[in-house]
Amino acid sequence: MSNFHTKGLAVLVLLTLVAMMGVGCRGTAVPATVTSGPVAKPASLTIAGVAGNEAKGIKAIIPEYEKKTGIKINFVEFPYSTLFEKIVTTMQAKQETFDLIMADDIWLPKFESEGWLTALDEKFNYQKDPDIFPVMYDAATWPPPSGPIIPGEENKPRHLYGITILGNVQFFAFRGDLVPKPETWEDVIANAKKVADPNKPLYGFALRAAAGEPSGMEFFPLMYGWGGRLFDDNWNVTVNTPEVIEALKVRQQLAELSPPGVANYDAAERAREMASGRAAQIITWPAEAADFMENPEVSQVVGKVTYSAPPKGPKGSFPFLGNWMLAIPVTSKNQEWAFDFLTWATSAEVQKTYALAGGIPMRKSVFTDPELAKKFPYFPAVAEAYEVPPIVLPRTPEYIPLITIWGNHLNAMVAGIETIEEGVAKAQEEMTAHLREAGYYK
Repeated sequence: MSNFHTKGLAVLVLLTLVAMMGVGCRGTAVPATVTSGPVAKPASLTIAGVAGNEAKGIKAIIPEYEKKTGIKINFVEFPYSTLFEKIVTTMQAKQETFDLIMADDIWLPKFESEGWLTALDEKFNYQKDPDIFPVMYDAATWPPPSGPIIPGEENKPRHLYGITILGNVQFFAFRGDLVPKPETWEDVIANAKKVADPNKPLYGFALRAAAGEPSGMEFFPLMYGWGGRLFDDNWNVTVNTPEVIEALKVRQQLAELSPPGVANYDAAERAREMASGRAAQIITWPAEAADFMENPEVSQVVGKVTYSAPPKGPKGSFPFLGNWMLAIPVTSKNQEWAFDFLTWATSAEVQKTYALAGGIPMRKSVFTDPELAKKFPYFPAVAEAYEVPPIVLPRTPEYIPLITIWGNHLNAMVAGIETIEEGVAKAQEEMTAHLREAGYYK
């Protein structure tokens, strides 16, 4: 073979490897970095994951990847709060423990601002896929493409640090056999009053109003629907405003149309009311639909529930995002193969397998697949909510303490401990004090 042909073949092989890396191979070729060529196959990859239903899909597809590549996947499970702590301590110690992590999207601002994650677009030339909803990329981009940016991060170059593996988003569920589809929150209240019958009992709505984050998350579609926000673009707290107060008055009406005791209701209690036939309408998430309303072992309303994007307020419909991401720690020694697993696991073919195993997928084509829509009747509503599109939660490591403060006051309003006006005034003061202590104000 001539020297010309030898060099040409070498270049062709290298370009082919790089191209496969860029789009995400199916675990059958050796990954390459943009600059260094083929990378040796490791004996194993270790993933830090959350224990519970969120891991159903990824655990189901792991054997296929192991079979295709010969790489053992060690999926190490931790409870939700323990997983966050484990990732933080591992990263702070610069340990090479994990090749991939499953991360709740609210954790990413902490991980990204600390420099703990690999930039996928920079290192691997990752190209955005039109079959993946743009908001999913927004949630894993740092600094965030919209909204306030935490102090000191404004001038950093913007990069992508994760890919959604679990496409969680709020949507709406209602008894289609009892009430018409509510286009607005006023329609929701009208529906609730129409069917309410405490003697059955049947309640027109079931509000998730437990203290802390449950109340805070539940209220977002209403708050944004009336034009309210937690913060402005300078991190000034904006919960004591006419817009938020108007939305809270609607929430109080929904609480009054809910079963007694909703001040103690978290997601499971809300979903049980719907599944038992005692509630006609709720805000919900995919796991609740799967585990409660569409689960014949616990539900009395299978086939009777209809799903849609959340109803509109005066400013529109505002579902909220709650995705889980896959990300690659900068400390991993196997980043190229970790990226290979990440792109393989989020490919269209594998995502269908993932969904059939009970995982919540993340691709448009999977949510709208006719076979899957028949099996999972809430999938089209999830796709509809993503097309709205949903709102990404405020990108700050302080989110959990802030939403806890806000949610505690929201709970107190429903419980009758505080009036709306008292609650927003106290929340405004306490959230502002927290941000001031965290250094958000000059």
